[in-house]
Amino acid sequence: MTEAERDAVCVKRRLPRTWEEARDALEGDIAMRDLLGGVVEGFLAVGETLDGLLHSPASEAERVQMLVENH
Repeated sequence: MTEAERDAVCVKRRLPRTWEEARDALEGDIAMRDLLGGVVEGFLAVGETLDGLLHSPASEAERVQMLVENH
């Protein structure tokens, strides 16, 4: 969508394109944190743990193997 098209339907910002962008947006969204409370904190903590686990194996093959073994 162009900026004019977004303005016409009151879209003020784009959705995050990556997990990192989404996590950063949620961390900074005071309204959502107030609304959902500890759910946001738990969700972000689990996401960080999973992100760390997925990036700890050295190779793509090791990451795929870890995902297959754990799901």
